[in-house]
Amino acid sequence: MAARPHEGEVWPCDAEPGSPGYRKGQSVTNAGCRNGVHRRRRGALAGLAMTAAALSLSGSCDAFNPAFVDLVAPGLGGSFSTLNNAPGHVVISFVNNAEVDERLIGFLETSGGLTLTDAEKRALRPRVRFLVRVTYSTGISAEFEFVSGSVNFIDQRFDASVFPDLNQNDLNNVVVVCDLAAVEVLTSSIEVFVPVELRAYDLVDVAGPGGVPTQEFQLREQIPPQFRTLQIDQADAGGNVVLLSNIGLRDVPAPVLSPLCGSVVAITMTGALRVPFLETVDDRPSFDRQDAATVASIGGRYEFEVAIK
Repeated sequence: MAARPHEGEVWPCDAEPGSPGYRKGQSVTNAGCRNGVHRRRRGALAGLAMTAAALSLSGSCDAFNPAFVDLVAPGLGGSFSTLNNAPGHVVISFVNNAEVDERLIGFLETSGGLTLTDAEKRALRPRVRFLVRVTYSTGISAEFEFVSGSVNFIDQRFDASVFPDLNQNDLNNVVVVCDLAAVEVLTSSIEVFVPVELRAYDLVDVAGPGGVPTQEFQLREQIPPQFRTLQIDQADAGGNVVLLSNIGLRDVPAPVLSPLCGSVVAITMTGALRVPFLETVDDRPSFDRQDAATVASIGGRYEFEVAIK
C-alpha cells in the first residue's frame, strides 16, 4: 500500500537503491512486492499509509476515530500513539459488488477442478485492484492500491501460490487527514484477474480436400491466468461509442474534488467477470484474435459509482 515509484524507477525485492542489484526499469507496483520488485516511495505521504489502512480495516469502533487512527498526512510522523488534538479525516472506502458469470463458474466446476457450495458461489467476487490518488491542497499527493475479491477462484490446474499478485492482502479502506483537493481512481490502473487460461485462435486459409481453398481456426496462443487491464469504451469525435470494452463512458469512476472533513468517499464497483468461448471451435475459454469486439470484452463489463457520504 506504499506509494508508487518515481517514474521508471524500481528495485528487486532483495536490493535497495545504491546496491549492486538496484536497477532502473518499467515501474510495476504492489503492496510490498509485485513481480520481484519493490515500490519506490514518492511524496511526503509515502510510508504512512500501511498503519492507517490497517487500523481502518480493524473493524473496531475506534478505527475511524481520528484520535485513535494513525493518520496519513504531510509531515505527520506515523505512530500507534493516541493524538490529543487529531486533525479531521476523510475515509476512502471500496465496495466490490461485482459478480462472476455463471458459465465461467460452470466451466471451472466441470473442467477446472473447482468445488463450490451454493453459498460460496454467491460470495464470489472478481479479484480486482486499482490505484487511488489522494492530492492535498498543498499539491502533495500519494497513491494507494486497493485490492479486493476472491483469492482462490482459479482453475485448479494452475497453482494459485505461484501468482504472487493474486495473493496480495486486501485493502478496502484508507483514512487520510484533511485538507484534500482531490480523490481520484486512476482508470488506467484498474485490473481484474482472469482465473482461466485463454486460448487465442486465428482464422487462416488452408487447402481443403482436393486442394480446394478453405478456412479453419488454428490455435496461436495460450494465455495463462493473469490480471488484465480493463479498457474504457472507444468513441468517435462525436462521442458515439464505436467499440464496447469493459467500462462505459458514463461508468468511469469520477474524481471527488475538495471532500469535506469527516466525509466518506465510497467507491462501488458492479458488473460481472466474463470470458469468451469460441463456439464450435473450443469448449474452453477461447476467442478469435481478429474479432475486435470479443477481444475488447475480455474480463467482463463493469460500472463504477463514486459517492460522498
